[in-house]
Amino acid sequence: MIPTSTNSPLAEGIYHITFDWPVFASQLFAFVCIVAAFRRWVVPPIKRMMGKAQETVRKQLAESDLASSRLAEAKQAYDSALAEAQLELERLRADAQADAVRIVEQMREAAAAEVARVRKQGRDQIVLFRKQVIRDLQADLTATVLARTEERVRGHLAMPQAQSDSIERFLEDLEIAANTPSLDRSRIQSRWN
Repeated sequence: MIPTSTNSPLAEGIYHITFDWPVFASQLFAFVCIVAAFRRWVVPPIKRMMGKAQETVRKQLAESDLASSRLAEAKQAYDSALAEAQLELERLRADAQADAVRIVEQMREAAAAEVARVRKQGRDQIVLFRKQVIRDLQADLTATVLARTEERVRGHLAMPQAQSDSIERFLEDLEIAANTPSLDRSRIQSRWN
């Protein structure tokens, strides 16, 4: 017990504290037993759990680092693939434009060739049609001229005076042909032909 004076604040009221050594020693012994039991049976499993937890955290950190490096690689691969796709798109676009220009040029050339062919064929048909029309007109004109000439000659020869004049002129030409050399005969014969 702690000796206290009457003036001391520990002696007054509810704070009257006494020191009991056997209780202190028993409590100290109990505390040491609890600590020893704690160190023997509680601390090792806690250390193992903490070690496992730390190992798990280390693994997760390593996996996280690996995943972040893979993510960086994947992002870099994605960026390079995207850039490559852009280049491919530009190349395809340029190829498509070149193909379109080439196709338009080919179509223009084909259209120009077709127009030239159609024009030539049209001109040829016009020439053939013109020749045919000219032949038809010549045949019609010849037939008409022959018909008119025959009609006029028949009409002229239908008169008795014209018949006798024709016969007399024919006889005169025969007489001249008989009396002239052979060169002039051909001229007289060609008049009758």
